[in-house]
Amino acid sequence: MSSGEAPKTRTIGVETVGRFGRPAAGAKARATPDRPELMAFECSLATASLDALESLDTRFAPERVSGFFEGTAEIGELVVLRTCHRFELYCWSSAPERLSERLGAELDPGAEWRVRRAEDAVRHLFRVAAGLESTALGEREVRDQVRAAAAHVYSRHPRPVLRPLLLGAVAAAEASAPRVPKNRSIAALAAARVLEEAAQPFPRVLVVGSGIVGRGVAEQLAPYGRVTLVYRTRPPDAGFLRATDARAVPWASLPEELPLADVVVTAVKTAGRILGPAELGSRRRPLVVIDLGLPRNVDPALRNEGALRLVDLEGLRARSPPAPLTEVEERVASEAALAYREVAAASFEAWVDEFRRGSERTRRELLAESERSLAELTPSQREAVERLTRRLAARLLAGPTEGLRAIPPGAEGDERRRWAWELLRACAPRS
Repeated sequence: MSSGEAPKTRTIGVETVGRFGRPAAGAKARATPDRPELMAFECSLATASLDALESLDTRFAPERVSGFFEGTAEIGELVVLRTCHRFELYCWSSAPERLSERLGAELDPGAEWRVRRAEDAVRHLFRVAAGLESTALGEREVRDQVRAAAAHVYSRHPRPVLRPLLLGAVAAAEASAPRVPKNRSIAALAAARVLEEAAQPFPRVLVVGSGIVGRGVAEQLAPYGRVTLVYRTRPPDAGFLRATDARAVPWASLPEELPLADVVVTAVKTAGRILGPAELGSRRRPLVVIDLGLPRNVDPALRNEGALRLVDLEGLRARSPPAPLTEVEERVASEAALAYREVAAASFEAWVDEFRRGSERTRRELLAESERSLAELTPSQREAVERLTRRLAARLLAGPTEGLRAIPPGAEGDERRRWAWELLRACAPRS
């Protein structure tokens, strides 16, 4: 969205939101009391520019996120999900509206965000894990990024929600993977663009970065060009080099290799530019550069160099998307719906706990009021009364609480929850 346009509103979950989730004019206030709810905040190439995404790389530094979590009582759990072209926050919050305001003030650097709640947030996460929101539709690499995020959940909640949810999304993605063509990856997308942009057949391709994406690019281009991989710490496996007929050179050799290349593909995780005018600005013959980095590996100012053709992640995404993966989408949607049932049950658990705690307080108060009648009992008799009253309270509460937990998610379930909550509040003993 350009800076001159007014922020758009869109309907998400059960409320209408504007920029960063603030209620839009005319939106209805929620009738239910505060209870934990899942919220997802997305800033990606679908919503923002590469410039905006790069600025988030420092704003989402672990120490900043940790400090924000520690200082925000409204958050029970928090996780940051980073992929090759997105930053997302998933929050388990007891006060979603206040959380939206806090996040808007603390972490919004002017980028555009999409905010999702409840089932919409779960569905989105499962789609992300399955690669259905990726530039390369159905890509597999994103699964590892979701799995990595699951290992770094900030939590003060007694019943973990986010980690099982993230791992469930990964499991659903892996179950649907056999239905995804093997050429669905960011590496395959980059390789296809190389072959489209290269000025001559069998080009000399320099792949800077020997990680998963870099090796994937080399594998895709091996039949069509002479590939050299530049590595930082250790060379790729010898078996991989034999299978692809690729060369591997250390990072120190990059200045020597650049003048020889017809194509350069960068796929390096770094906080700064590795190629700029000093390295590529004096180029006289055509050079295709594909930058897969976020933050970008190549100075975007080189886009205006006459002999150089620079394509970054925005350029890759601008092309027409591949054919949809209907069967994968259906399977992932089904798995997400099942996962949301667990999330909805967890969100209602706080209400159940509050009701049970209130009942326990009342039990104790009644015993205290009966102290004069119980004073003559022996210790064993008093313990028997304690056990009996606990069992009686538990037996009386078992049916209602299990019934509450069994209420399904969705609009009808939410209405039943509202009625159940009002009934609980009316029937709960007052201490």
